[in-house]
Amino acid sequence: MDEIVHEFLVESYENLDQLDQDLVALEGTPGSRELLSRVFRTIHTIKGTCGFLAFGRLERLAHAGESLLSELRDGRRAMNQPTTDVLLRMVDTIREILAAIEATGAEGDIAVDAMIEQIDAVLGQGATETPPDVDIPDVDIPTADPGSSADHPGPAAPSDSAIRVDVDVLDALMRQVGELVLVRNQITRLAGGQPGADFVGASQRLSLITSELQDGVMEARMQPVGHLWAKMPRIVRDLAVACGRQVRLEVAGGDTELDRALLEAVKDPLTHLVRNAVGHGIEDPQARVSAGKPVDGLVMIRAHHESGQVVIEIADDGCGIDVDRVAAEAVARRVRTHDQVAAMTSTDLLRLLFLPGFSMAESVTNVSGRGVGLDVVQTSIGAIGGTVEVETFVGRGTTWQIRIPLTLAIISALIVQSADELYAIPAANVQEFVAPDGQSDGATIEYVGPAPVFRLRGALLPLVELHEVLGVPRRVGPDHPSEPGAATVIAVLKADTRLFGLIVDGVLDAEEIVVKPLTARLKGIGVYAGATMLGDGRVSLILDVQAIAREWLSGQAFEADLEGAEAPSLPVEPAEQVLLVATGEGRRVAIPLAAVTRLEHLPRDNVEHAGGREVLQYRGAIVPLIRLGRALGGREDPAGGDLERRELIVVISTRGARTVAIAVDEVLDIVDDDPARHSQIDDRGIAGSTVLGDRVTELLDVRQVVLSGDPLFFDD
Repeated sequence: MDEIVHEFLVESYENLDQLDQDLVALEGTPGSRELLSRVFRTIHTIKGTCGFLAFGRLERLAHAGESLLSELRDGRRAMNQPTTDVLLRMVDTIREILAAIEATGAEGDIAVDAMIEQIDAVLGQGATETPPDVDIPDVDIPTADPGSSADHPGPAAPSDSAIRVDVDVLDALMRQVGELVLVRNQITRLAGGQPGADFVGASQRLSLITSELQDGVMEARMQPVGHLWAKMPRIVRDLAVACGRQVRLEVAGGDTELDRALLEAVKDPLTHLVRNAVGHGIEDPQARVSAGKPVDGLVMIRAHHESGQVVIEIADDGCGIDVDRVAAEAVARRVRTHDQVAAMTSTDLLRLLFLPGFSMAESVTNVSGRGVGLDVVQTSIGAIGGTVEVETFVGRGTTWQIRIPLTLAIISALIVQSADELYAIPAANVQEFVAPDGQSDGATIEYVGPAPVFRLRGALLPLVELHEVLGVPRRVGPDHPSEPGAATVIAVLKADTRLFGLIVDGVLDAEEIVVKPLTARLKGIGVYAGATMLGDGRVSLILDVQAIAREWLSGQAFEADLEGAEAPSLPVEPAEQVLLVATGEGRRVAIPLAAVTRLEHLPRDNVEHAGGREVLQYRGAIVPLIRLGRALGGREDPAGGDLERRELIVVISTRGARTVAIAVDEVLDIVDDDPARHSQIDDRGIAGSTVLGDRVTELLDVRQVVLSGDPLFFDD
């Protein structure tokens, strides 16, 4: 009997999740015969099994719900909001009774009379619609075998080809496979130094069997992320009703698979972000109409695989987040000062939303306002090696993006060396390794301001030195060059959608590693994602590539932070090195490198207007935007360059307290410029021409172009 009850509970929970979705869908399409038949069939199944198991209260409640659903099914009543409300409350009450049965084996003291009275009250209101010729056949399901009807299988009908396995069994199998992988790695390392062919052959067979077993167990743990979305229609519907909003939910990519343990860890953060989208993002109908939007707001949940990770996006077409309000709230709550928020970028300000206790709500409600939520979201996602990012546009909506690994158990990694220590980099983040030789053209490390960059097939790659990230001194000696940037190897890594180079002393091997969790003290450093044991028995820390990119690229390379350093002034004469850029109509322009403070990739929507001119909000200041093609008399589209490209590439130039941004179509290279090859050209914004890379290139008249955007730039 215990096994029968357990099976009943499992199937009933699955049925209730489906009921939530079907009832919400039925409210939108009240005439759907398929949905009506399925909802009635599910309640009929639960009622029949309750009678067999002697759960009287649950049977009475299901019978009352079945009576209401019978009128809907037979066309004597139309689905409306009061009917949906009472049926959803019935589902919640059934779920409470099931929880009591699961905990104690009995129905407990959960009252059902009040719920039955509410159902009877709706029934007593009389029929609301009687469409003719509605013919939906009755479903008679045997009470002791729910879901067994061949003609009308239930939504959770068991399959002969599948069995249920307790998750604890899968977890135990995964732990044992992890230990087996460690032993496999050790034996493989030992076999590499042994001359015996038999030992090597046995090692190879062990490696093959271990890999196949590992893949099988991991596949068994994978589940579609669509399981996370089973309750979302109900959550969105109930919250929209409570907030007086009209919200439509769309989902995509539900078949994307994720490790079961990670699926559980993502459930609550995802629920919170969806509630945020409805409660904070979507405006009330009147405000949407006034803004020229459809009355129904849209919340979309999407999932897909990308670079060995699962990406889940929660997007809405609501009001967006005003970063100025975030800055004001940060000052009001005394989490940042006026000077601090003035120096922060929009991205930095949005990160304040994840601070404990921080809230943008104007009042405390049952939906929001207590400042608990986003910090828990970030903590929960960070605990499983994931990241949370936000992109928002005022008046257009907000997108929250969660990136998490496919599994936390066993991953492929590259082992690198810095000084005398070994570190593991997840292979999913590694694009390639390159070795700068300091001699061949295009294989040297150069600098944009103080930030090192590497020319990789014509693109400028920002660099980060691992020893600086770890806060340890670079070793000096034959194997450890002492001069900055004299790296043995550059690991080209991908974090989210951006590439950067990590300078390491060497690359040792590729291994399948077992990820072990870190202590709270090491996790708080923000550089490490976990630890592992290598094949030679040594313990190695796993680098958190996302965290390194987030923390170090904000002050390096294309976003070089020059706070505390004197900003380079713009020279009138050409410099020895120039930044080669492309603008509209195929023009190549050389900008003196000394005129470049930093390069930035900014969203196009950051462009605003003031006094009839284009400006950017940049690091707490309003910065004039100069479109280089237009400044040189070109005819490119006012949006500049490729309209499909979402990013704006700008060259930032700073002199004292003044800054201008020059928009270009593409950054091509950093090259040496020989003044002896210059020729004079008298043209708008052009100081002359030269030959760079066997092509005629125009030399930018920096002073003239900058003054067109900021007439006071060169004033002392």
